[in-house]
Amino acid sequence: MRVTRRFAAAFAVSFNLVTPVALAAEDPAAFDGAWEVTLTCPPHNEDEDAKGYMHRFPAEVKGGVLRGMHGAEGQPGWHLLTGSITPDGRAALHLDGIVNNPDYAVNNAFRGKPYSYRVRATFEASSGSGQRIGKRKCDFRFQRK
Repeated sequence: MRVTRRFAAAFAVSFNLVTPVALAAEDPAAFDGAWEVTLTCPPHNEDEDAKGYMHRFPAEVKGGVLRGMHGAEGQPGWHLLTGSITPDGRAALHLDGIVNNPDYAVNNAFRGKPYSYRVRATFEASSGSGQRIGKRKCDFRFQRK
């Protein structure tokens, strides 16, 4: 069965019946490798005017599981983005972090306060995008290195 599927895939690509990107999406490891994440949160004016910010940090995908970290683990300003990417590129991610500066946090949360939220994302062969789920709007951009 596996040989037949590979033969059919090679045949389809050679005759332009499907794109290599479509084939990559069938492979659970298609997104494996190094990625750069850009997290952008604009000002949040509904709760004490939390300032906007942007963070760039590296991430690695192994076996369809993403792990990216910004800052020093366990310290204020740190966050960890993790989660699984399905073979079709859909991802359910989770971010855990620690507040650094209350001016940038919703409701002026105190420095050192842990926080977490979910992220819904979609990946393609070399890029992806996602959005924070919840009260504050934040966008994620993913770029394969």
